[in-house]
Amino acid sequence: MQDRALGRVFGSFLAIVAGSLLPGAQTMAGEPTYRVREDTAAPLDADQGWAGEEGQTVAVEADRPFRLRFETEGNPSGDPLALQVRRNGAAWETLEAHDFPYPKREYELSLSPEANGWGVLIGSPNGLAVEAAAGGAILRASGGAGGLLAAFGLPWEASPDITIAARFALDDAKDRVSLIWGLVDRANHYSARIGDGSVSILRIVGGRETLVAETAAPLTEGTWQEVEIEVEEGSVTLTIDDSEVLAADVEAVPGLPGIALGPGASTRIASLGFEGIARAPGVSIVAAKGYDHGEATGDLLDGSPLPFAPGAGISLQDKAPGMVPAGSHGEYEWPLVIRRTGDGPTFNEDGDRLEFRMVRASDAGAVSRVAAVRLVVPEGHLGGTFVETPGRIGPFQAANGDLYFIMEPTETDNKFMMMKSIDGGRSWREVDGGNRPATGDLEAVDARLAGDRILILHQVTNSVRYHTFRTSDHPAAPDSWEIRDEVAAKARAVAQMATIAPRSDGSILAIFLADRLHYVIRSPAGEWSEAVALDPLDPVINAGPQAVTGSDDTVHLAYFTDDGRIWYRRIFPSGGLSERVLVAQRAGTGRGVYGAVLPLVQDPASGTVTIAYRLADGSLWERRVTHTGTWTGARRIARGPVVSDAVDSQQAGADIVSTPAGLLAVFIEEATGSILSARERGGRWSRAVEEIQAIDGAWVRGSIITGSDGRKVYGFVYDAGSKGGTGMNRYAEIALSQD
Repeated sequence: MQDRALGRVFGSFLAIVAGSLLPGAQTMAGEPTYRVREDTAAPLDADQGWAGEEGQTVAVEADRPFRLRFETEGNPSGDPLALQVRRNGAAWETLEAHDFPYPKREYELSLSPEANGWGVLIGSPNGLAVEAAAGGAILRASGGAGGLLAAFGLPWEASPDITIAARFALDDAKDRVSLIWGLVDRANHYSARIGDGSVSILRIVGGRETLVAETAAPLTEGTWQEVEIEVEEGSVTLTIDDSEVLAADVEAVPGLPGIALGPGASTRIASLGFEGIARAPGVSIVAAKGYDHGEATGDLLDGSPLPFAPGAGISLQDKAPGMVPAGSHGEYEWPLVIRRTGDGPTFNEDGDRLEFRMVRASDAGAVSRVAAVRLVVPEGHLGGTFVETPGRIGPFQAANGDLYFIMEPTETDNKFMMMKSIDGGRSWREVDGGNRPATGDLEAVDARLAGDRILILHQVTNSVRYHTFRTSDHPAAPDSWEIRDEVAAKARAVAQMATIAPRSDGSILAIFLADRLHYVIRSPAGEWSEAVALDPLDPVINAGPQAVTGSDDTVHLAYFTDDGRIWYRRIFPSGGLSERVLVAQRAGTGRGVYGAVLPLVQDPASGTVTIAYRLADGSLWERRVTHTGTWTGARRIARGPVVSDAVDSQQAGADIVSTPAGLLAVFIEEATGSILSARERGGRWSRAVEEIQAIDGAWVRGSIITGSDGRKVYGFVYDAGSKGGTGMNRYAEIALSQD
């Protein structure tokens, strides 16, 4: 059904190119209505799960999908239909389809006998046929007597940026197959021509070919080849069997992808996939759970008096088929989400009024009544995207009680956001967004609260950056970014990992991963030292550093080596290093477990440092070292496996802090996705208790804060199941013993 719908999308595209769509002039009649459905898993025509009555403005929660059902009356032109939104009376905007919580734009061609979605511009439609083969179906493409050029109608708007991945085999080594992008029509597109001993990038304008780049690439006939073409920001890269063979600059041309063969050529295609540029706008159309795209609707709403003709349910597509004839009314249902934060970043606020209407895609002529909803941002809801880091990112509490947390607006817009709460975590807003750091790629961030500043270390692929933020209790410039994008070191990282340790004299120690761990020191005057390698002669890679500053300004450091061991050492105020101590073994090997060590905990009263870590079997353990260098034995915190390396984040889904009554560990249970906590008293760990149930969580980070009643709590932010996407960050608290 999805492929047939894609065929309709493609047909509409060609009609627009040809200028053959009839302008719509339908006048609405009667009183069509709408209704909001909160049960997103309900079947399309189930009379259940409604949030209110027909035509009623209802409340919907930020970052919680809902469905909106419209009545429309007639569409004699047959134009595809689109959905528009406006916020608080602003201008209307046409919605795009981007899923929630993870906004993928990926499509894998279905190799089933009824697969469609192709539009043949040159040659015969019979030049594309699905055939049975050993190991599964294949797509047979044949040039025939006059060649073949076919375009594929994607379920999203044409864009200059696209990735095309194909697995194919040429029937003759002298044949050539072309993968197409930026296709506007048969005479205007880009082509990657592969075969006959070479790979070429061609630009076709007005039917004339221009060679952009070419290289030799012998292929064996009948051998399956993995080819990927990535077109992004004015450049194209072509790889064959994971080896880059050609790269070139190209123009940014929006259009469809496709395939072409010369006369007599043929190829077998085992898989063909497309990936577009995902976005996370403030409002978008998402995937439906209760029905397939294009499924015909029944008559559920009672507004229009005209005879009923089926409309359709929409799922993760920008357009609806204009299938309701004149003199009839139909119904369409759209799955939607209103994000708290969107790309930009943009923000939707509690109490916002959002209005929706259906229009003809060709001329934006309205075909429905205006529907309205009121946005509710629940208490404790931050939205946005978690920073993928094993370090500390908050919440930090200023002296006046305000809370701060570092996050990104969306998975598709990696920007620093310093979020602030003035009401104990109930509501959150970004502060000083106009001056945030320019460096994105927030995959290795570690921060510390030092007086009225938050000190931040941030590693990207080729450098380590330093930022500072002044909190609301700063006397001269409250709630403002101070230092931004200062280069602490330059080094290419095999994986991004860094940790920060400020000292009482104003100097800062920064440990980061290049080819192995290094450290640099920022003087009180603001000058960074040259980098010093840690364990320079060790044949294994060290990674995953976690540091904490002791009361005597000695920095305690724990880290992982990829032979599955955990190590500890001290860096003294003089810059000297202690001998390393083996803390644990069997921590796993490889990049996925680089982040086996949790943020370190130091007890200011005793000087004892706790090192918590995850072993290869998923169990969580800790050991402690006193200020005199005496070690405790290993103690098990969590019996069952805890989440690790969620969404390739190279960290354990766990946190540990020191409370007035002992240690507190908070972690995500791998089997259930629930957040559990365990408490340590007198060297013994309690049985874990459930704090938040079955959220499929990935990350949790917190700290000890003081509530408005003066009591200490563990305040934490967790990801409630975004799978690396957007919109699921939430704040919660765990009460502590006040002994």
